[in-house]
Amino acid sequence: MCAADPLSPPPRLAIDLHALELYLAVFGSGSMTAAAERMQLTQSAVSRQILRLEAELGVPLFDRTSRPMVPTPAGRRLAQSAERLLSQAASLRNELLDANQTTLTQLRLGIIDSLSDPLVPQLIKAMRHTIDAVSIFSGFMEPLRQKLISGDLDAVISADPFDDLDRFDRHELFSEQFIALLPKEVPPFRDEESFRRFATTSPMIRSGATTGIARRVEQQFRRTRLEVPHAFACDTIDSIISFVAAGLGWTILTPSCIRKCAHHVPFLQILPLPGPAFARRIYLVTRSGELTALKPLLVQTCRAIVATQYVPALGALAPWLGTAVTVAK
Repeated sequence: MCAADPLSPPPRLAIDLHALELYLAVFGSGSMTAAAERMQLTQSAVSRQILRLEAELGVPLFDRTSRPMVPTPAGRRLAQSAERLLSQAASLRNELLDANQTTLTQLRLGIIDSLSDPLVPQLIKAMRHTIDAVSIFSGFMEPLRQKLISGDLDAVISADPFDDLDRFDRHELFSEQFIALLPKEVPPFRDEESFRRFATTSPMIRSGATTGIARRVEQQFRRTRLEVPHAFACDTIDSIISFVAAGLGWTILTPSCIRKCAHHVPFLQILPLPGPAFARRIYLVTRSGELTALKPLLVQTCRAIVATQYVPALGALAPWLGTAVTVAK
């Protein structure tokens, strides 16, 4: 007989928790049949599990010559250990669930420029006891999309629902109607006909061609067969609105853009667009299977901020403006 190598690792046990649960059911009832009924299994399935457990441990666990079955000394010791192990496993699961639902070490959040202020400060303020650290990346929709796909961001708030990809979860936060901004001294349009005359003869300040707002507005122009002359194009919302406030032209944006640049409002006219209304929807998007506990809280918090702070603030700027935003349920 060869002596065991003292440096070799100990034999690996392959006992699973389910096998221990079955063993305790048999131990408590003294019967394979009763344990099978309790665990909603067949008697043969329970018997195979107990035999496999005995083979794995290398000792008999029951004296099968008596009825009801009597546990061996090793079986009684296993019952004590199994109860302790199952209790520890349940405690560990609860601890992990609690940790996952309360504190996240870091959240990398991307958000489109038009929503970055004041949504981001309010969101961080509301989540500061739940997330240890938040990194915010503000910018255009397409770069944020690529960062989320590549794993450089954990979540993105934008008008892109990622509905062309399968491995992402999307939750609508709110929708908002597009509106017109005019310099204060420009005569306003009254109906769709006067708007079309105004739009085709007045210089328009557009969003940069790569922005989601620009694409959505140009789609609407094509749909309504409206040819609007170019004047200026700016990449930032603040630049666009400041140009309008300076009397250099007019533009089409959304209520959230006005909320971001409310200091320009005294120099602007904020008007609803006559004719077919069009809107954009804002989503929180994450990779599927991630942020499972935090995501509902993020969605709920964003919706609450829009409902309790954005909408009333917009209504104060123009009585009808608050109705141009609809918070998702």
